[in-house]
Amino acid sequence: MRRRRKIGALATLAALCLLSSCGQLEPEPPLDEEGEPIPMPDPHEEWLYFEEFAPEDEISIRPTIAITFNTYVNPSTFTSYAAARLTSRDIRNSGRVDYRMTRKQVLFRPNASLEPDLSYVLEWRANDVESVTGSPLHPFALLPRYTTNDELEMSPPLDRPNVQWEEVEELFDRHCNDCHGDSSWQLPELTRDGLVGTRSQQVESMLVEPFHPARSYLMHKILPDYPIRRFTEQPPPWSDAEPLSIEEIERIEHWIAAGAPR
Repeated sequence: MRRRRKIGALATLAALCLLSSCGQLEPEPPLDEEGEPIPMPDPHEEWLYFEEFAPEDEISIRPTIAITFNTYVNPSTFTSYAAARLTSRDIRNSGRVDYRMTRKQVLFRPNASLEPDLSYVLEWRANDVESVTGSPLHPFALLPRYTTNDELEMSPPLDRPNVQWEEVEELFDRHCNDCHGDSSWQLPELTRDGLVGTRSQQVESMLVEPFHPARSYLMHKILPDYPIRRFTEQPPPWSDAEPLSIEEIERIEHWIAAGAPR
């Protein structure tokens, strides 16, 4: 018993030492090249960082590059025409990006064709980009270098599939409306008129905001690992409903991005 008390007293003394003069609980943030503090993630959060690039090394003269992040990005922290570019010495090729929320991807396609047989560096220009939880982009994230090959097939424009309501309705009927259409559950049926432009009863967001999947609370609810929402994902894991696949969630995203057409 005395030994336990002695160990406990030593542990308490060590903790008091850390809290006083023996060390900093919150060290000074790192500085950039100009001596300015680098933004840090909040406690218990991780950096936003680039997880994967596709392709990795060789591209066509009119490529589309998929930039996959480790978590969901806040698209309001970057613009679609100034987020990325490809550079080769004095040559700079800007382009457009499209945020594909379901896959945590940004697709980049340059506006003009690249020069063949040149080495290009992909530059991410949106320095203030954040995750949806406010975590900043890692300041030392590495970006890929590419070689252009004019024999490779050029990528198509960044157009999304044209998804109509009937395709989305079929998914809701199969996965959701057994409960949402049952009056005993007292849940609203998932109809287009009940979703588009309707404010959520859980948060201050529209269930479906046409042309803006990332701002639509429906997407926050059906993505199983989305970090900001109330209650559980839909369909809930305790129900008998089959979960939506990533391809099915992506189809709903495309429908919203097209303006949630009828």
